[in-house]
Parts: sequence; C-alpha cells; structure tokens
Amino acid sequence: MGTLDAIFVYPIKAMPGVQVDAVTITQGGALFNDRRWAIKDEQGRLINGKNNKRIFSLQASFDLTSEVVSFPSDKGDEMFKLADRVGLSNYFSEKLGKKVFLEEDSQQGFPDDMNASGPRIISKESLNAVLSWYPTLFIEDIRARFRINLEVSSVPAFWEDQLFEANEEPKIIQVGDVKIQSSNPCARCSVPTKDPKSGKPHSDFYETFIKQREQTRPSWTDDRCFDHWYRLSVNTNIYSTQVGMRIAVGDKVSIVGL
Repeated sequence: MGTLDAIFVYPIKAMPGVQVDAVTITQGGALFNDRRWAIKDEQGRLINGKNNKRIFSLQASFDLTSEVVSFPSDKGDEMFKLADRVGLSNYFSEKLGKKVFLEEDSQQGFPDDMNASGPRIISKESLNAVLSWYPTLFIEDIRARFRINLEVSSVPAFWEDQLFEANEEPKIIQVGDVKIQSSNPCARCSVPTKDPKSGKPHSDFYETFIKQREQTRPSWTDDRCFDHWYRLSVNTNIYSTQVGMRIAVGDKVSIVGL
C-alpha cells in the first residue's frame, strides 16, 4: 500500500502547476481547478507547447484562494483575476502573437484525453527513475515536463504498470475513500522533450526515454499493453458517485484486487 505524497493541479492548460494539500472531485470527474481554463485560437484549437513555442515564456504563478494569476515582467508582476477572461485573452493574444481567447470549464476542464478526464497518477519512484536518466535535470524539471497530478510514495518505480494486463479490464485505484478507474498508460507528446521555461529541446530526450523505459521496466509490466515505450503515468476516470469527495496528501493508496 502506498501513500498520496503530492497533489498538483494545472489551472491554465499548458502553464505551470500549483501544489495543493487537498482537492475535491468535480461533477465532470476532474480535480477542481485542474486544466479549468485553456487558451484557444479563433478556430477553437487549443494553444500549447506543441503549436506555439511562445507559451513557454509565460511563467504564470497562481493564488487559487483569490483566483488570481500573475506573470513576471520588467515592470513588476502583471496580475489578473482568473475570471477576467477579456483581460487575459488580450494579454495572451499580445504575448503569443495571435488572436486567442481564454475559455473556462469548471467541471471537466480541458484534459488531453477527453475520454479520461480524471487525474494522472504515478509512483514518486517512477519520477525519480526518469530523473536518473537525465543527469543535468532536477526533479522540478521532470515534474514541469510531464505535469502529472498525483504522486504516490512507498511503492516502487513503475508501480502503476500493474494496472494493465492484456485481455483484462484496467484496475481501480483507491485513494482514501475515492475510487479511480485507470484508463490507459499515458502516451506522451513532444512537450516533455522541451525545457519548461524556454521551450528549447533537450538533446536525445526522446531516444533516451524510450531506451531506458524499455530496459528498466519491471517484471509486472505487461508488454502487450504498451504499443510503444514513450508512456509515463496513468490516465484515469472518476466515477460519478465520487463527485464532491475529497482526496488529500497522506491518504492511503492501493490497487484494488492486488
């Protein structure tokens, strides 16, 4: 049995996260304030590090109690209420060099996988294992690259691979009193290969990850569930019966049936 060691939410999609001690489950099965806001262009496409490298320069910091976001500048921090969608849309349009709009979905948010709107979950030792593959990086860099919500301690690296077995339904994760349905091993995009603050690519990041992930996979990893090895953490869904429930750092974590 593991312990929930850390919780991160990412209020504006594609921007830095906030570490919190506890969080409630929304009606859409998401963590409250996770990817609650997103930036879209005039065609309705999401803006992220894959399609606009300027977004890496927007080093936002959040006060979720006051629902305020701040951006550093030469003239001091520029601050906005997150409810100020017009002001933020104008700010982002200027900084990103194109007309964009801030949108809000307080229930489901804007997950990468619309069929898995729950939190991403990982063993803390998995993050440490990945860190060991890149000697010039720090744990904060790994977190900022992969943007995972829930970190579980007191379990081994790639503990989460046990959730998947060929020809079997993905297993359930119990976090405190909350049951979370695992969906699939999370396939990663090009964003983790880039520096979170500059957008500069890390040499051989992808190749190193693929090689190490395959070579260090534990005995319980079922290769048939991985069509490629550029996968890290677990995508999930949360049952509607869990809406309004709370998960907190220190909650016990287990895989149901193991």
